[in-house]
Amino acid sequence: MPMKRIIVITGGSMELKAYIEIMRPVNCVMGGLTVLSAVQIANVFYNLNLQFFWSNFWIFPHRFFEIALISYFVYFFIAAAGMVINDIFDLEVDKINKPNRPLPRGALTVKQAWIYTVILWAIGITLAFLVSITSGLLALAFSGVGFLYAARVKVLGVLGNFVVAFSFAFGYLYGSLITSLERGIWGIPLMTWLFFITAFMVLQGREIIKGMEDIEGDKLREVKTIARVYGLRKAGIIGAVCNFIGITTFTLCWVIDTLSPWWVPKLLGFWFIPFYFLGVASVALSSILILSKYDSLKTQKRSSLLDKIGALFGLIAFLVGPYTVR
Repeated sequence: MPMKRIIVITGGSMELKAYIEIMRPVNCVMGGLTVLSAVQIANVFYNLNLQFFWSNFWIFPHRFFEIALISYFVYFFIAAAGMVINDIFDLEVDKINKPNRPLPRGALTVKQAWIYTVILWAIGITLAFLVSITSGLLALAFSGVGFLYAARVKVLGVLGNFVVAFSFAFGYLYGSLITSLERGIWGIPLMTWLFFITAFMVLQGREIIKGMEDIEGDKLREVKTIARVYGLRKAGIIGAVCNFIGITTFTLCWVIDTLSPWWVPKLLGFWFIPFYFLGVASVALSSILILSKYDSLKTQKRSSLLDKIGALFGLIAFLVGPYTVR
């Protein structure tokens, strides 16, 4: 009897681990931070003076703390659903490229993964409509893009890379739009657009490099990545060019903020600088590695990881910059 208890407890623990693992929480946490950054930029740029929740018992829709917190989890849950559904459609490919993921190794069934996807989507979309109608509609669109990517777009290669990079960077636009609804897309601050382009290009570069890394498994679904269509060398060059564009727009953020006239609010404080340099160094090193040894799987993995690290440092820079405005 005691032995049976141990087995049940262990099995439940392993299943819980699989549910957490399949949604790739690190990616979801990072993506959610883009929303927080955009909300804070809009708050500072437009001097919205959004207060914390304890200043008013009615929490919607014009309080910084609630908007930031709820919109963060909107992104988190919808992105998590996208991760799960991606693994459902990629099951056969992952048996070759990523055999240790929950579905290929049998930790979860496809049916369980579908139910999990619906639950995550339902939570994210419900939270989005609590913020505003616009937020809810954006969340629905974001969810639809995630489904189409996994089901149809991913096999198109370049377009699939575009969708992945856009989905991550979209948090900047989403956070800005829901914070100042009346201004619409034209009211998104220039700094937020630069943040968006930086994140988009670095993630685009990483997705191209990941296509080099996954070239064997991608043959199963006939995924037309740049690496498969044009070869590893050209894919490495294009990935490095995307990284360089990301570094350029990242640097423009700092330059524009430093040179902006006195009547334009400063958005980047002291702590932007160290994370800026760490981010640039990581992405630059990724580019150097992939250009020098584009045909090495070990180098491809390192380059992809460095892009991810660089994106994280850049994200932290964007997040802490507005909180430390000089």
